[in-house]
Amino acid sequence: MATDSDFLFVYGTLGPSFTNPHATLLHQNSQYVGPGTLAGLLADLGNYPGVIHDSSAITVVHGFIYNIGTRKTELLKTLDEYEGIGPDFPEPQEYVRTIVPISNDGTLIPCWTYLYNLSIHTQLLINSGDYALFLSDQQQKSRLR
Repeated sequence: MATDSDFLFVYGTLGPSFTNPHATLLHQNSQYVGPGTLAGLLADLGNYPGVIHDSSAITVVHGFIYNIGTRKTELLKTLDEYEGIGPDFPEPQEYVRTIVPISNDGTLIPCWTYLYNLSIHTQLLINSGDYALFLSDQQQKSRLR
């Protein structure tokens, strides 16, 4: 497996439909490559999602691939802080940043991604694997109440 990559896979609040400061920083300092999928499970953690990578899973997580090569070091440092990773954060940390194979139109691209580092047994699984779709569905349901 690769030990470094110029690509980042995001599946939650860093995606293109979000406008928080960290998502905006990523979008303005990277090049969008295209959609990607990761074999695994997507869970709703309350205000954001978490992914458990499982190469044998029949479910996939939908997300977005960005080329972060030109600003990689700076971007990853800032995004690590956003995700609560590093020596300034207590253990166990909620996420771990690692390189995983992401499928983009059948081609596997090694991408940095933030994987959930805790148990998801008590969390709501997002069966669609698509966090933006999940949020849209939740908003629809709340309007109908």
